[in-house]
Amino acid sequence: MRLSIDHQTGFRYDSPVSSSFNEARMTPVTREGQTVWTNRITIEPTAWSFSYVDYWGTTVTTFELHEPHERLTVHAQAVVDTRGDEIAWDTERRSPRNDLGWAALRDPGVIDPMTDFLTVTSRTTPPPELAARAADVAGQAPRLAGLDVCRIVHDHLSYKRGSTTVNSTAADVWDLGTGVCQDYTHVALGALRSIGLPARYVSGYLHPGGDGSGSGTVTGESHSWVEWWCGSWVSYDPTQGQRLTDRYVRVGQGRDYGDVAPLRGTYSGGSSEMFVTVSMTELG
Repeated sequence: MRLSIDHQTGFRYDSPVSSSFNEARMTPVTREGQTVWTNRITIEPTAWSFSYVDYWGTTVTTFELHEPHERLTVHAQAVVDTRGDEIAWDTERRSPRNDLGWAALRDPGVIDPMTDFLTVTSRTTPPPELAARAADVAGQAPRLAGLDVCRIVHDHLSYKRGSTTVNSTAADVWDLGTGVCQDYTHVALGALRSIGLPARYVSGYLHPGGDGSGSGTVTGESHSWVEWWCGSWVSYDPTQGQRLTDRYVRVGQGRDYGDVAPLRGTYSGGSSEMFVTVSMTELG
């Protein structure tokens, strides 16, 4: 699928801001299953900026403003070709021969380079009930154990906008029983790591689907999902309860949301209000 993405986000300030320093992680990346044809980030007011790839492999645009402004807008545009995971390993419940087993995953040669993705963070610490349920499904192949962990999370939680905040922890969300994609991802990450599967947070976009005619612009959304490693990275969306299709566009990855926030920064001034819009057009 070829998708055009138009993502605008920023801040409205209740009084003029004299200076601000910011980082944007809003640039899709070319990788297996995804080709980026064009991408552009513009900033209003015009700001000094430069881009780099961070430790986790995400493209970052950092910029600063030193003139009074009451609004900051970051506008990211891209055209991307996507391809979904066409192997029905989840519905057929099968693991490729080159997947690693538990003995290999517990070897220091794997644990040492994967430490970042095995460490449970404050956002992802699983509650005892979830850790116990994850342990119950860990007696099978690692890929399938990861799948069942994600299904436990999907079945336990209900999607409800506004029920959590950006600072909600996995334990908070599990007890509440509701959340958004960021929450599903944090809950799944903690459970996956608790059974010894290296796992990371992936950020991007999700096209809501349509009639396939390739016409019309729809309201898309920023989205997140998980990947766990068992010899290769396995992607799965615990919010939707499915492996990835061609409606997913990848932007970045890290340990949790703190590593991939689309826009973050500091400024000198009063209170602010954030705004976000995402529009997606299927081009073919």
